[in-house]
Amino acid sequence: MDKAINKIIQYLPNFDSQYLQKQFLVINQLPGAQRIFKRISSTADKEEIKDYIIEIWYSLAFVGLSFNVEIEPLGKQGPDLKVSRDDNHAFVEIMRFRKVYSGPPEFNLSDGQEILSDYGDIYRDVEKAFRKILNKFSQIGQENSIIAIWNDDGDMEEAHVKTAVAKLSEDATKNIFSLPEGLFSILYGSEWVHIGDKKQLYCFPLKRLQHSYQKTWQKELESSTIKELINNALNKLQ
Repeated sequence: MDKAINKIIQYLPNFDSQYLQKQFLVINQLPGAQRIFKRISSTADKEEIKDYIIEIWYSLAFVGLSFNVEIEPLGKQGPDLKVSRDDNHAFVEIMRFRKVYSGPPEFNLSDGQEILSDYGDIYRDVEKAFRKILNKFSQIGQENSIIAIWNDDGDMEEAHVKTAVAKLSEDATKNIFSLPEGLFSILYGSEWVHIGDKKQLYCFPLKRLQHSYQKTWQKELESSTIKELINNALNKLQ
C-alpha cells in the first residue's frame, strides 16, 4: 500500500498525501485490494496512474453507499469490481476518458478577438464514447453489470455520452449487435458539477430497468457528488 501511495505522490505531487492515505486505508480493507496496489506500484505511466485513481474513487463511492466491494473479483481479465447489497450484486467495469484533442486557444481580451473559439466536435465525441463503451462489453460478459466512466476529456460532455448510450440501445434493437444481457446502466462522472442541483454523477440506462433495486442504486448514485461518497466511505473507517 505504501509503495502505491508513494508512486502516486511521485507522479502527481499535487495530491493531498494525507487524504490519499485515508482513501487507501479504506481500500486496503476490501477483498482484492493488493491487486490494484500492485498495478499502481508497477507502472511508470502517469496516465495509467490516473486511470487507477478513478478505479479507487469509484470503489470508494460504492463503499460510501454501504455496498460490499470486491476488487477484480474474477481476476485481471474480468470486471474491475463486484458490488453487492441487500442480496443483490453487480459487476462494475471502470474506464477513464483521457484527454485526446487539444482544447480551444486561451481567450485573451488584449488580442481584439470578440468571439470565443469553437471547441469540441459533437459527432466525434459521441462516436468516441460509443466505441469505448462497446469495446467494454466483452469484459463484463452477461452478468448483472454497470459500466462506470470518468471523463477527463474536457471536449466531451455528459450529453455526448447519453447520446452514445441511446445509439447503442437503438443499434441493439436493430440487431446490429447484442447488448450484454445483464448490463443495465452506464454510470458517468467528471470533475464538472452542475451549479443548480450539484449533480456530478449520471446514470444512463441501456434498457428498461426490471428491478426496483436498480432504480434505487441509480437514484443514490445521482444524489451525491463523488467527493461526498468518498468522504462517506472514509467516515466508515472511523
